[in-house]
Amino acid sequence: MNPAPPLCSVIIVNFNGKHLLHECLTAVLAQSYGRFEVIVVDNASTDGSGAYIESAFPGVTLVREKSNRGFAGGNNEGVRHAQGDLIVLLNNDTIVADGWLQALVDAVAPDSVAIAGSLIVTEGIPDRYYEKNGTLNFLGHNIMRKFERPENTFFAGGASLIYKRSILGEPFDEEYFLYIEDVYLSMRARFLGWGVVQSPASRVRHLGRETTRKQRASRMTMYQERNRLLTMTIFFGTQTFIKLIPLYLLNACAKLGGALVSRRYSFAGLIRAYAWLVCHPAVIARKRRTIRDAARVPERDVTTWMTSDLTNGEGAAGRWINTLAHLYFRVMGIRTLEDIPQGTR
Repeated sequence: MNPAPPLCSVIIVNFNGKHLLHECLTAVLAQSYGRFEVIVVDNASTDGSGAYIESAFPGVTLVREKSNRGFAGGNNEGVRHAQGDLIVLLNNDTIVADGWLQALVDAVAPDSVAIAGSLIVTEGIPDRYYEKNGTLNFLGHNIMRKFERPENTFFAGGASLIYKRSILGEPFDEEYFLYIEDVYLSMRARFLGWGVVQSPASRVRHLGRETTRKQRASRMTMYQERNRLLTMTIFFGTQTFIKLIPLYLLNACAKLGGALVSRRYSFAGLIRAYAWLVCHPAVIARKRRTIRDAARVPERDVTTWMTSDLTNGEGAAGRWINTLAHLYFRVMGIRTLEDIPQGTR
């Protein structure tokens, strides 16, 4: 007799997303995978989401929060109610394809892998960016089209991923609230020596920004920028962090200047992000100790999955900036993806 498949706990955090729930939950519940439960954590929605789930999807476990705990806190609470060791985190603004869950389970099955992500196709992103997986640079930004092998990725996108609870426990630092939590989780796994992969067969349509479009621009910018730099600060050792400080200063100047002439970033949000980082040295030091004490592999095992590129480099100016950045990393002795031979990435 074949052994029973492992139980998966699918956790969906919802905040005023009633209009998204029918398509999302219908697609999840239609999965052919043998053993899974669905848990929706409702972050104190005011749009009737909770009542709708109870009436339309009685087989779904509903966890009602008394306040909005964000993506990080909501998912942590969902894990506390989960029965499975395989934890699946899924955005409510997604529609999963047939076979999505089975493909995730298959991808995370090897003993060396702790996290697997889906192929998340976000509306509005050009198709060419899905021809190759991207990675992360040292400012916490996504750089597209870097890996040659379809399973290779630096981090699993939080819109749809699976991880082993026995290895990583509760996934997130609740300080993050929203944004960059998926990077935090994947970097935890990598510094512990575990693999992070992507499953191209696990396909997800992501509507994108449906859950955050009502947020103030300053608030979104604050969390995005603060959490990017906080992650880089707490995971890397002192020597590497010191080498990265010039890039952080250039990044801050460029973004603050850009915020004065465009709406890409909120100037007030950037100021709040940088002020938080400056004003909370004790909090940052405590987080660094926790992360650094747990690390089991040398930094180069992680940095070689990251890129020295600062931009996606499609124009002459971007390519020039990336060339200078790569030279800087070479001089500083930080090994990156660019130092790995072609054909092995």
